[in-house]
Parts: sequence; C-alpha cells; structure tokens
Amino acid sequence: MSEEEMNLIEMQDEDGNVLKFEHLLTFEVDEEFYVAFTPIEKTGEFDVGEVLIMRIQEDDEGDVYLPIETEKELDELWAIFQQLYYEDDEDGEDA
Repeated sequence: MSEEEMNLIEMQDEDGNVLKFEHLLTFEVDEEFYVAFTPIEKTGEFDVGEVLIMRIQEDDEGDVYLPIETEKELDELWAIFQQLYYEDDEDGEDA
C-alpha cells in the first residue's frame, strides 16, 4: 500500500524528527476522543505493527495528542480499541 493510500499522521519527536504513523481508528469513550495508530516504519521508540493510543485534545492551533496517563486507563482503552477495530473488520467480510 502506498503512502497516498494510507491515512497518515505525522508527528515530531523531541529531537525534531518527523515520524509517520498510519491512522487506525478514532473513537470516543465517556465524551473523550482517542486515536489509535501504528508506525509505518521502525523508529527509535516504536516497531511497525505496534499500536499506540493517545487522547485527543483541541487547542487554538488544532488537535493535540496526549499520552495515556495510567496503565489501567490504557488497558481499558486497549480492550475498547480491539473490540471496535475487529468489529469493523468483521463487518467488512462477506459471509
């Protein structure tokens, strides 16, 4: 799949390097929005196929992605992500 076919998110790390991720899913839980994405190539911190989930917060300049603060919250969000992601995958299959 080419980069044009992917829904890409670009972010900068603390060193100013541009990191590219494929958007997997945006979802809402208790009136908060979250984004799940995966790197399209290995970076210093992340492997291809690894899923990252971050909270979306809006500011004057647009969306800001914030890390999940607790392991418990991340576990809960991971379970919700898996349910939604695989539910969408199953809906697309022909029976």
